[in-house]
Amino acid sequence: MKKLVTLALSALLIGGLFNPATAAKKKPQVVEGSILLPAPFAQGQFDGCWGGLTRRSTQPGNGQPNGVTGYVFDIDKSTWNGKFKLEPTGGEGTVDLDLFLYLHYPGPEEIPNDPVNGGTPVSVDFQTREAGGESGTIPPDTVKGIVCMYAGPEHQGFDSTFTYTGTPPKKKKKK
Repeated sequence: MKKLVTLALSALLIGGLFNPATAAKKKPQVVEGSILLPAPFAQGQFDGCWGGLTRRSTQPGNGQPNGVTGYVFDIDKSTWNGKFKLEPTGGEGTVDLDLFLYLHYPGPEEIPNDPVNGGTPVSVDFQTREAGGESGTIPPDTVKGIVCMYAGPEHQGFDSTFTYTGTPPKKKKKK
């Protein structure tokens, strides 16, 4: 009798592992961070914050210092082709956050061959000029993200906190 009960319980447990209704869903990637100062573009040519300042300052130190003029983080592969939302959660003044999603993020070994740029990055940039954050689709092969704060005539913010949420893509239903 004990064997029969053990066998029945084992079958229920194993069956639950393979049941699509109880299968674990992919969780969103949530990153919370802070940025002390805005990162205006050095030559003033572009209408956005300068993600390159954060990239160049954190690249030799493997991501440190983080949170001064921008915030660097890894992108979870499970979120590729999914949606993201970047929202300020606090700050002083009018906070306008931008997001750079890097498909190629140069490592420190690339600095000697290109000391001015610190290597050749490839990114998809989200830089709308309005108070708040950004939203969009996470490109496949994205490895890093940089959040930075714009400073310009209509947006002057500092000491911002934020939340980035990257959501895995929804599976298409088969017909």
